[in-house]
Amino acid sequence: MYILLFAAEFFALFLLSKTLTKSLSILLWKITKSKKTTIILLSLLFFPGTVVHEFSHLLSAGLMLVKTGDMELIPKVVGEEIRLGSVQVEKTDLLRRAIIGVAPILVGLAVIFSMLSYFQTGASHNLLIDVFIFYVIFEVGNTLFSSRKDLEGSLEFLAAGLVLAVAVFVIKPEIFHNLLWFFQRKEIINLFKNADLFLIAPILIDLIVVFITRLFIG
Repeated sequence: MYILLFAAEFFALFLLSKTLTKSLSILLWKITKSKKTTIILLSLLFFPGTVVHEFSHLLSAGLMLVKTGDMELIPKVVGEEIRLGSVQVEKTDLLRRAIIGVAPILVGLAVIFSMLSYFQTGASHNLLIDVFIFYVIFEVGNTLFSSRKDLEGSLEFLAAGLVLAVAVFVIKPEIFHNLLWFFQRKEIINLFKNADLFLIAPILIDLIVVFITRLFIG
């Protein structure tokens, strides 16, 4: 149940981040009447999150000995989307390409959960630090998701994994019983329970920002 809730919250955050970016784009365009200025302001707003996102690609590629090229943090318009940054990565095998593609999601969730864990302890009792924590959550939460290019190879890897899982289930179904036992362990249940609670924070922040921007857009 907690795993399914985590998946639902994660998908909700994905949809909200897209809605938030679109709403902010419309609001900034209405204010500036300039597409170029809107892109510049959006890139400045999400710059810290973009740095975390692109460095996640860079770090994961380096750890797996995959060569990288230039890293760009200057936004570009690609089709109907704004690409805030990019890292050139050489072609590699399916597994490493998939890991590099999803690295920003893993790093981003780690950053969000770490920030909320610190906030939950109440160690700071400082308004500025608390504001900074939620600013980081906002930044990382809305630059968390990989682009279509980042996810090249991930779908093929997922499809291969599903085929392998079906084959294992047919040949050795007891492996799935062991896997089910693993996910029923108290430690795993508590992990996803806390993750479900923590994901509420970026979702609420995005809902508030979307609501406020929609008020101004009309």
